[in-house]
Amino acid sequence: MCATNSFLRSLGVEIYASGHRRWSDTAKSQAVADTLEVGATVNAVAERYGILPNQLSAWRRLAKQGKLLLPAPEAAEPLFAPL
Repeated sequence: MCATNSFLRSLGVEIYASGHRRWSDTAKSQAVADTLEVGATVNAVAERYGILPNQLSAWRRLAKQGKLLLPAPEAAEPLFAPL
């Protein structure tokens, strides 16, 4: 698990003295969005965030059910079709 506490706190994750972490919906949705990038795997993203892959998969299911809102995709350059 390679996530640092400062990285997690910057995402809005509360970290308690016992080591327990409370993930905000924003942090969960960012982790899920990272799995949707081209070439990303659930295992790699889970390792980056310091969580187990099954936890990330559960958040993905919540997002698929509409119970976890994902961040808006970054605006890419508009694509135009030739006429």
